[in-house]
Amino acid sequence: MIQNSFFFVELDELDEILFRIVNHEAYERATGVLLQLYNPRVDAPEAEIVSRINRVVKKGCLTGMTAANIAGEKYDISDKPIQLSVSYFFQTKLILCEYNLSSTTAFVAGRQMNEILESTQNACAMQIMYASNSASAALFTKEFRHHKLPTFGAKAGRSIRAMNTAHVYGKNCYENAVVAVVFCSECLSVYMDHNLGWQEIGVEMVATEVNGENVIAQIDGRPAIEIFEKYLKVKPGPYFVQNVCEFPLMMHRKGFPVARVPAAVDENGAVYFTSDVHQGEHFRLSYADEPKLKYFSRRSVVDLQAFKPEAVYIFECGNRLRYLKRGYKEELDHYRELMPEMSFTTGYAEIFVTPDGCGGDLNSALVAIGLKEVAGQNRIITKREYIESEESVVEDHEIPFVDRILTFLSSTSKELDAINKDLGRIAFTDQLTEVYNRWELEHKITEALTVGQNQKCDYALLFMDIDHFKNVNDTYGHDVGDMVLRGMVNLVREKLRETDVFGRWGGEEFLCLIQASGQEASEFAELIRDTIDQACFVNVHHVTISIGVTQMRADDDIDTFVKRADEALYQAKETGRNRVVYVD
Repeated sequence: MIQNSFFFVELDELDEILFRIVNHEAYERATGVLLQLYNPRVDAPEAEIVSRINRVVKKGCLTGMTAANIAGEKYDISDKPIQLSVSYFFQTKLILCEYNLSSTTAFVAGRQMNEILESTQNACAMQIMYASNSASAALFTKEFRHHKLPTFGAKAGRSIRAMNTAHVYGKNCYENAVVAVVFCSECLSVYMDHNLGWQEIGVEMVATEVNGENVIAQIDGRPAIEIFEKYLKVKPGPYFVQNVCEFPLMMHRKGFPVARVPAAVDENGAVYFTSDVHQGEHFRLSYADEPKLKYFSRRSVVDLQAFKPEAVYIFECGNRLRYLKRGYKEELDHYRELMPEMSFTTGYAEIFVTPDGCGGDLNSALVAIGLKEVAGQNRIITKREYIESEESVVEDHEIPFVDRILTFLSSTSKELDAINKDLGRIAFTDQLTEVYNRWELEHKITEALTVGQNQKCDYALLFMDIDHFKNVNDTYGHDVGDMVLRGMVNLVREKLRETDVFGRWGGEEFLCLIQASGQEASEFAELIRDTIDQACFVNVHHVTISIGVTQMRADDDIDTFVKRADEALYQAKETGRNRVVYVD
């Protein structure tokens, strides 16, 4: 592999660059030529530039995009030249795929991409560039993740002051499209890592209502804008994004840290994001921890150097540029020292998907990619631990006031979080059976009703009651009765899925909320009933339960939902006990 990068402003400069590319000694013998066009300027004739590149470099696979530029005016990059990077491959073939999302959906495009991969030999990696106001790369990539390709790239951005249209480049210049390049080789090795460095702070919150793919309408049951008004004193206005972007939401998906940067707010207080958000997702606000940003970047450069790449590609969030300001160039220079001809761009999202499906669209991160045509040396780093050096603990100079305040808030947040978890175990849990208590059951059922009615999910409720439990207490005593309750709970727990909600409603009554159809819920209830019926309890030996089952209706509230399950339980009791009754 050989990588070169060029910079230009005028079209005649581009013509000279294209001449050098096609007359390079590597051009004729290359099996693939990857061209990456990254444009920070708002006045560039994009369509003409794309057309000229495709017309001259006939062997090339062109991708690229407009750059994200949300920095303050002093660090604006709109006057920077356009970058055109070229990578010559000698043992790798490239397949260019383009999907105009104005005429198809990200889901359909993903299915079509999957069909191409099914018939492609030696596909070993993928680069994705896209531009979209609503869809995320996750809608596209999840349709072919089973091919286990390391996938990287970025989402096109724009200038926050000029508000130019974000574009992605391929055979044409697109406003709403996905442009993907598939690398096909028996000897291409990939290095991937991502550097975040934002630190969680404050209380944990929940997205209780999400509209579409990238809009949070409500947080903890209130308009989403209120968290920014409450914690940052930021109200809707022309500078909303500038005032909140340095405090992205931080969440964890399968243990993978993901930040989400707000992009806009509407008149109803719903907040728009540059990447996907999920209903029911838990998160905290976060702030940039500069020592961590620098630490992770240094570690990245060291690990990338050990990989010995032949080409390096950096995809960095525009939010890092806004925060780091002058330090942004310093961060990039570390990589440039390793690979002077590397390509780099700033986007609205950075794509980082590992072969096992970890990651997705990232925000506020830096994704570093290294490639080399050497077989069997992939290195993919999904997580780094921050190790504080002794030098950073024992300071020999005055620590900046802001750094001290942020450290104080971070430490306080961790302590409060630990205290809240302990209190939560007491407040949410029935002390005897160690399952949810009635208060938490009400909260969970109410939350499920909101999710179910907004997303049309099927939820069912099982109302359980131990038959003749008073006789157990009267005959054997309350200690044995408590043992029966705990034994029954343990038997039910063994049958539950991770997503099921189970708790004590009161006395010998228990509720179980599951995501299932009425028939599935009845079958599950019958499994539980039979399990209890077949069990042998200490002293009492045989215990049975009756179960009432119902399914959520569109107009249900918690009172109607629980009452209907209770009515089904009453019928089970009245018709002989030790049975399941379903009420529609």
